[in-house]
Amino acid sequence: MPLRHFLLPLALAGASVGLLSTAALAAPRYTITALPANTTPAGINNAGQIVGDIGTGGGRRGFLWSSGGLVELGTLGGSDSTALAINAGGQAVGYSGIASGDSRAFVYAGGVLTDLNVFGGAISFGTAINNSGQVAGQYLGGGTFRAFTQNGGVSTDLGTLGGSFAYAAGINSRGQIVGGSALDDTSPFLSHAFLYQDGVMTDLGTLGGSFSLATAINDHGQVVGNAWVDGSEHAFMYADGIMVDLGTLGGRRSFANAINASGVVVGNANDSEDFDYFAFIYEAGIMTNLNSLIDPALGWTLHSATGVNDSGQIAAYGCRDGECGALLLDLLVGQVPEPGSMALVLSGLALIGRRRASAAYRRA
Repeated sequence: MPLRHFLLPLALAGASVGLLSTAALAAPRYTITALPANTTPAGINNAGQIVGDIGTGGGRRGFLWSSGGLVELGTLGGSDSTALAINAGGQAVGYSGIASGDSRAFVYAGGVLTDLNVFGGAISFGTAINNSGQVAGQYLGGGTFRAFTQNGGVSTDLGTLGGSFAYAAGINSRGQIVGGSALDDTSPFLSHAFLYQDGVMTDLGTLGGSFSLATAINDHGQVVGNAWVDGSEHAFMYADGIMVDLGTLGGRRSFANAINASGVVVGNANDSEDFDYFAFIYEAGIMTNLNSLIDPALGWTLHSATGVNDSGQIAAYGCRDGECGALLLDLLVGQVPEPGSMALVLSGLALIGRRRASAAYRRA
């Protein structure tokens, strides 16, 4: 199972909404469209199409949803599949079981699911795709999992930061790839976020701990991810050599899952008692519980936000009346996305000089 699944902490259907009991609710900003029940979202494109997987009688199947409905992507011969990312042209990538039980990275386009045949058929997972159709992901090579990119049918190993393990999680239109790599093989947790560009993998550092992982990158080169800090794990944003701690919603952990072109970040974070997870949006330097930006009368509790597009639409996971599934959050008429938070953060940090500051939960 690829590491992306450890970055989607999804709460149980009976989860409480205790975090909101002591927080003032803002005026609703979003409407909610519910996808079919038992769906788990992964990514969203600028057309508002969402990919993920849906539970069926025979396992889980990757799906592509748009306003016209949900299409199951099928499998490559096995019982399960998952779609993890989608580009502007509606091409989706993910992974599927095959008859032997192994997993293969796939691309879905024009109604056809195609095995990417990474390095001639290695166990593989497609995790990201850009608008040119370049794919990034992870494959099993030499007895360990490594990061790869594939362009025009040619697969390339991205190398590592010194250890044997690497994982690619995001790619932008410039072909920049982010993820995480082991520094050496002495500890499975000695891994750092990386940026790969023009054949070179660069260590992005940490927030002071021994672990960091980049999960997404936008077309401006702004990177988000998660890093250990002071015995906890926090979401971060990285640009121009600066890694910024995005904080939490009052608990010990937060996880950044996606960033759009304006620098708006979405993810999920613990409540103040570290009991549950709630979806957040980070903009203009502030992390906000997304539950405070929806109408409580709708009855939904948002536990994770997995994607955000350039129009401000958000792919989220939530529960209502014991039923959970993927959701599309649309800005209400008259609402506009906040300005990019990274520009505001960098302007403040510039006053004190530029310096380089130096997963975690299994899907329910």
